[in-house]
Amino acid sequence: MDNLREKFKNFLDENIKKKDDIAVATTRLILAAIKDRDIEHRSKEKDNQINNNQILDILQNMVKQRKESVKIYSQAGRKELMERENREITIIESFLPDQISVDEVKKIVEDLCSEQEAHSIKDLGKIIKILKERYPGRLDFKIVAEITKSILTK
Repeated sequence: MDNLREKFKNFLDENIKKKDDIAVATTRLILAAIKDRDIEHRSKEKDNQINNNQILDILQNMVKQRKESVKIYSQAGRKELMERENREITIIESFLPDQISVDEVKKIVEDLCSEQEAHSIKDLGKIIKILKERYPGRLDFKIVAEITKSILTK
């Protein structure tokens, strides 16, 4: 996978030149979140920086937070704030790999449960951990958890 940090810096430079305030602000938020996680990581590990998979987790969390905000702004009738959040979601998602469809997720989870001989809800954590490693940034883990629970409780 390409170096995401380089992509962010290039995207930031590009949008500073274009004077796209929302893209610049969003990219700076991403870089700040990564820097915070780098600092936190340094105290626990010998590496100076988090890896791309960890960056993808940050991006997914940022998208999730903004989707919740969109819902709240929509209910409150704050159209301009809702539109800004949607624009930020689009920008953040542009750095994420293509998401795996719900049907594909079902198949992947079923196969993984067979492979790992997972049969009870106690295996949920193990399954999710493996999926995070195998499909970084490509799964919505809220959906994954629902699908996995339904398979494991059959």
